[in-house]
Amino acid sequence: MKMKKLQKGDIVQVTDMEDEWFPCLLIIDEVKAWGIQGYVSVPGSGTAYYRIANGKFEKVGTATIVME
Repeated sequence: MKMKKLQKGDIVQVTDMEDEWFPCLLIIDEVKAWGIQGYVSVPGSGTAYYRIANGKFEKVGTATIVME
């Protein structure tokens, strides 16, 4: 499968069924050679960050609002 160009603010879904975050959605904060660092905002609890390797997620959209 060809890798789509990813950038900050893109939304990805964890597709690796063995991953503890499957099938969560993440907003990309940083794109790295090995994968991405993304986050999810948790109401009342702050922000949870997660790193995931290429091939274990799919781009599903783009966020309208991103954290700076």
